[in-house]
Amino acid sequence: MTVTLAHLPAPSRAVVLACGGFLDQWAALGTPLSVRALRAAGAGGGHLRDWLAEAVAVPAGPGKLTVTARTRPGAYEPGDTVAAIDVDLDLPWPAVSSGPGPVVLGDLPLDPCGMVIGDAAALDSWVGFLPAARSVDGLADLRLDGRGEEEARARYSAQPLPVARGRLLHGWLDLPVAVAYERAAEINEWAVGRGHSAHLAFVDPHSHHHLGVRAGRRDPYGAGVIEVAGSAVVCVGWPPGEVRRFAAGRAFGQVFPVTLEDVEGRAALRWSVPPAAGSIV
Repeated sequence: MTVTLAHLPAPSRAVVLACGGFLDQWAALGTPLSVRALRAAGAGGGHLRDWLAEAVAVPAGPGKLTVTARTRPGAYEPGDTVAAIDVDLDLPWPAVSSGPGPVVLGDLPLDPCGMVIGDAAALDSWVGFLPAARSVDGLADLRLDGRGEEEARARYSAQPLPVARGRLLHGWLDLPVAVAYERAAEINEWAVGRGHSAHLAFVDPHSHHHLGVRAGRRDPYGAGVIEVAGSAVVCVGWPPGEVRRFAAGRAFGQVFPVTLEDVEGRAALRWSVPPAAGSIV
C-alpha cells in the first residue's frame, strides 16, 4: 500500500534524506549540512557522510514536494511498517539526468533514531538529543516509566501520553521546562522512599528529535511532521522490533539503496528497505 506522509517546501531548492541521530552535528564536523547539500544537489544529487552523520541530498523544484511511503507487514511486530520512501522532486526527469533511470546515489543505514526528510537550509537548525537535549520552545514532556509507575500515576494524576506502537505511557505534555524538572525531582524522591525505581520520572525537553518522535507516535506508520526553521519536516521511525533488525548498521553492511527514479517523466528520490529474510513483502 502507498500512503502520503506530507507535502514539503524546499525553498533552498535542495531536499535532504538524513539519518536523525547525528543530524545536528554537521557544522561541528566542519561544514553545515546546507552547504554540503547544495553542492551535492547542484551536481544532480549525492551521498554525504562525515563520521557517523549521513544523508543524501538532491535538487528540488519550486513547489511543494509530495512524500509518500510504500508499506508492508512488519517482520517482527504486528502492523505495517515503512518499506520505501519516495519524494516527488517537482522536477522533470531531464532536469536531473540525461539518461534513463534509475540513478544510484549511494545507500543509507536505517537510523534507530529515525530518518528525517526536509529542506537542506531548514535542517541546519535541527536540534537533536546530543550532547544534551535543549528545548526549542521552552517546553518539555514528563513521562513515567519503571517500577512503581502505576502507583505514581494514580498519586500524581498522570495523563495518558501518545501511544508508542501499542505501549501506553503516562505523564504530562507541554510543561514549562523548569516545572517538568521540579515535578520529576519530586516524583523520583517519592519513588525512592517507596522502594520503586530511582529514576521513575523522565524529562524530555522539546528538541526537534523528541517532537518528531512524538509526532510519529500518532501515526500508524511512525511518521510525523514537525516545523523546523519555518519549514515542514518529515520524521519517520520504525517500531522497536524492526529497529533491532537493523541495529548493526553500516559496519555490517546493513545499508539500503537510494536512487533517483523516473516516475512518468518526473524525478523522484527513492529509498528502499527490503523485508527480512523469509518475510512477505
